[in-house]
Amino acid sequence: MEVCRNPTPGPVLSLRNDCPNVSINCPLPVRGKLASIGCRRHNLRMTPSPPDVPAQSHLVLAADGITDWRIIIAADAPPWQSHAAAELAHHLREITGACFPVLDESSPVSPNEIHVGPSTRWDRATTGLSALGSEGCVLRTGRHTLLIAGNGPRGTLYGVGLFLARHLGCRWFTPTVKRIPRQPRPTIAALDEVHEPAFEYREPYCFESMDPDWAVRNRCNGHFPAFGAEHGGGLRYALPFVHTFNEFVPVERHFDTHPEYFSEVGGQRLRHEAQLCLAHPAVFELVLAGVRERLSHEPGLRIISVSQNDRGNPCQCAACRAVDEAEGSFSGSLIRFVNRIAAAIEPDHPDVAIDTLAYRYTRKPPRVTRPRANVIVRLCTIECCFAHPLESCREKVLLRDEAGTGATFVEDLQAWSRICERLYVWDYVTNFANYVLPFPNLGVLAANLRLFARHHVKGVFAQGANPPGGGGEFAALRAWVLAQLMWDPAADESALIDEFLTGVYGRGGPAIRRYLDAFNRLVRDNLHLHASIYDRPDSDYLTPALLDLADRCFDEAEQLAADAEQLARIRHARLPVRFARIAQLPVDAPGREALINAFRADAMAAGITQLSEHIPLARTIDHLHRGVQLTHFARYPGGWSPFDETWPP
Repeated sequence: MEVCRNPTPGPVLSLRNDCPNVSINCPLPVRGKLASIGCRRHNLRMTPSPPDVPAQSHLVLAADGITDWRIIIAADAPPWQSHAAAELAHHLREITGACFPVLDESSPVSPNEIHVGPSTRWDRATTGLSALGSEGCVLRTGRHTLLIAGNGPRGTLYGVGLFLARHLGCRWFTPTVKRIPRQPRPTIAALDEVHEPAFEYREPYCFESMDPDWAVRNRCNGHFPAFGAEHGGGLRYALPFVHTFNEFVPVERHFDTHPEYFSEVGGQRLRHEAQLCLAHPAVFELVLAGVRERLSHEPGLRIISVSQNDRGNPCQCAACRAVDEAEGSFSGSLIRFVNRIAAAIEPDHPDVAIDTLAYRYTRKPPRVTRPRANVIVRLCTIECCFAHPLESCREKVLLRDEAGTGATFVEDLQAWSRICERLYVWDYVTNFANYVLPFPNLGVLAANLRLFARHHVKGVFAQGANPPGGGGEFAALRAWVLAQLMWDPAADESALIDEFLTGVYGRGGPAIRRYLDAFNRLVRDNLHLHASIYDRPDSDYLTPALLDLADRCFDEAEQLAADAEQLARIRHARLPVRFARIAQLPVDAPGREALINAFRADAMAAGITQLSEHIPLARTIDHLHRGVQLTHFARYPGGWSPFDETWPP
C-alpha cells in the first residue's frame, strides 16, 4: 500500500515506548485527546512534543506570473532526471504563467530552490529513501526548499507526477485530455510525504495506455509503452511477452525428426495444438539455449517468459504424468522445468527472472515444489466472472470445455501466495469477443486489486482492448482508474470514476455516471448475472430497460457538451450502447441496415479497427448484418467463435 505522511501545521507528535524508554518523532497533527496504542509487549503512547518545535511555513511558488524559485538538478544529471525537471518546469509554467529555470548544482545557491532528484545540495541519508523500494519517492518542504526525489530511474519522475497531481490538481486522463488548473498564486503547505507503489509491476494494457508520457505521469511501468531513457524505462520482458514454448522449440522445425519433444495425449504425440514434453532432456537444453541467446543479445533484459502455448493438451507421457500426479496439478511439471531454467541462468544473470503462467490447466499450484526466488508466476483470471468481486463470487468457470481446477480463483490465489515469492496476476478487463460492448466490471476493479495486494501479489497486468486504434468500451476510463489503483489500491474507485467522467465529458459526466451506476447495481443486486470476457451482445445483463436508460443519459450528456471536441468524446463513449441495441434487433427489423451502416461509419471515424479480438472491423460488421453473434469461448449456447469453428459463409 502507499505510505503517505502529510502533516498539517500543528504540534509534532512524539511516539514514546514506555518499556524501552525510546522516543520517535512522528509528524502528525494532534487532534483531541492524546492517543495511546497498546501492544502485547509494550505500552505505546503518543504525546505532543514541546511547543517550541516550529511548524514549516507555506511556500508560495509564484505570484502573478513571476517566481524567484529555481529547479536544481545534478551537474551530471541522467536523462530521466533532466526530464523530471523539465516536466515540473513545463507544468508549473502552465499553472502559474511563470518561468521556472532549471539549473544544475554548480549554479549559485538561490533563495528558493526546488530540488528534483539527486544533487549535492541535500543529504540522501536524511530523506528516508534508503528504506524505500526501487520506485519510492519523497516530497518534503524546508523553510525555503522543496525536495522531490525518488529511488532508481523512475522514483523521481513519479515524485514529480505525484506532486503535480496531489498538490496542484493536475490530471492526465488520456494522452490528449488533461486538467492543468490555472493558479496565479499556488501555495504549498508543509510537506513530509513518503510514497511507494503497492505493486512492483503495473500495466493497464490497452491501446489508450501506450503513450509513454501518459504512462509515466500515471506511474505505470509496464512492458508495452515505448519508454525512452528519459522515461526511466520500465519492467521489460524479452519478446515474445508470453506463450513462448513454440518460440523456443518450434513444432514446425522439430516435429518431423523429434515428435517426442511435444506433448503426448491419448498415446499420440501432437503436431497441432501441442505443448512441450517437459520431461525430455533435449527440450530443456533447447529452451535453456534460447533463453541464453536472448540474454546475450539484450543484456538489459530482466524478465524472460518460459510459458505454455495458448491452448490445452499438456503432455501426459509416463514421465510427465508421474510428476503431475505427485504434485496434484499439471503445474508440477511446469514449475519443476522452469525452476531448472532459473537455476541454470542465475550464476551469470542474478538479476534476471524467469516468468511463467498459472493459466487454465496450470492454474492450480503444485503440491510439493515451490517456485524459486528468481521465478515469476503470472496467475490468470481468464475463467472468472468479472461482474462481481473475485472474493465474493462463487462461480468457478465461465468458459465452455474448461474443467477448471475444482477451486475458486481466490482459493488458487491463496495457495500460490503461500509458495511463490514473486506472484503476478494477469487480469482481464474487457470483452474480447465484443470489444465495443458494455462490460459490467467498473465496480470491482478496486476490490480485486485490494485482494491481490492482501495476498502479496507483486505485479498486475490488466489486459484490455489493444487493437490498432483502440476504442474498447470505456477503455481510457479503465486505464486511468486502474493506473491510480495499481499505485494505491486504497484509493476511492468511485471518486476516481467521477473525476474522469467530469474531466473528459464535462457537464455530461454526471449523466453518464447515472447509466454506469445503474449497470453496476444491476449485476451487484442480481448475483446470477455473471460476466465472462467472451459474452454475447444479448447477454442477460444487457436488458432493454438498461439500454433505454443509457440512451436517455447519453442524450442528456450530448446536450450538455461544451464544444465539438467534447461532443465527439461523448458520442464515442455511446458507441457500445448503439452496438448492443443493433445486435439485439431481429435481422428483419425496419431500419436495421441503416443503423448498422451509420454505426460502421462512426466506428471508423473514431479509429476503431476491430470490434472483436483478431477480427477486422469489416468482417464483424458483415456478421452483424447477417445476425451472427460472436461469443468465442463463453459457455453460453449459440453464437459463433472464430477459434473453434470454421468461418461462416
